[in-house]
Amino acid sequence: MYFVTGGSFNGKSKWVKVHFNLNSTDTTWISLFNRERIHLEDIDFSKSVIVIEGLEYGIRSSILNNESEIRKSLTMLMQFLKQWEEENPDRKVIWIGSEIGKGIVPMDKLSREWRDMTGWVYQDLAEMSQKVWLVWYGLATPLKG
Repeated sequence: MYFVTGGSFNGKSKWVKVHFNLNSTDTTWISLFNRERIHLEDIDFSKSVIVIEGLEYGIRSSILNNESEIRKSLTMLMQFLKQWEEENPDRKVIWIGSEIGKGIVPMDKLSREWRDMTGWVYQDLAEMSQKVWLVWYGLATPLKG
């Protein structure tokens, strides 16, 4: 698995498309910007590459819906996708999530919970991923791998 993080609107998606030489025929691209959450039935497993973008918004949606065990359910999804990826050397799972934890600690409880949960999930994802990059202004810096 691969994880790409960095600032919002800093070129993460474009960098992923170029770096991994992705095209629509072999890639399932799932955006969580306007979704409740990701479900396995949303994923086209016939394609060799899965990109999940906007992870921070999937986490926020789960918090807003008062879902329990958010971190546990996302970890289980990550483990499932990692296993799927490892079954075939042509498969790749790429997660894209914006950094939301830098700066001033939010005053309202929901924003703090979102920031904290996102940080914990990103730590889990970084640990499971074979490579991690930080993208700022379209430039990638390797953090792992």
